[in-house]
Amino acid sequence: MKVVVDTNVIVDHLRGVPQAVKVLKDIEDGFLQGLISTITVMELMAVPKMTGERLAAVKELLEIFEQVPADGRTATVAGGYLGRYRRSHGLEPMDALIAATATVREAVLFTLNVKHFKFIEGLVVVNPYSLE
Repeated sequence: MKVVVDTNVIVDHLRGVPQAVKVLKDIEDGFLQGLISTITVMELMAVPKMTGERLAAVKELLEIFEQVPADGRTATVAGGYLGRYRRSHGLEPMDALIAATATVREAVLFTLNVKHFKFIEGLVVVNPYSLE
């Protein structure tokens, strides 16, 4: 199964949250095909006062994912989501790009913020911690 992993799951992994560690272990072991939006990479790198140790840990962790750029097709889908859901549901541009990444790649979106995405028609959104 292809999954796009949202930033919050990766941050939990870096904090040692067992459920997040398991999800990423399943990706590393090939049970899940892990995709990550370049938007998530940006969010991970935006930590104030990033230490060298933390940067090395993030870079190593990112190696288990296929990084998916926000290309023209993804931007077009995200723009459609914003036009449809920004006013009614408060969808933010970064979330729209992450959701569009999952849609374009025909993947499930793994996030802890299901409420930020559940209204997007056709998008499969799962809190991976609830799969146990």
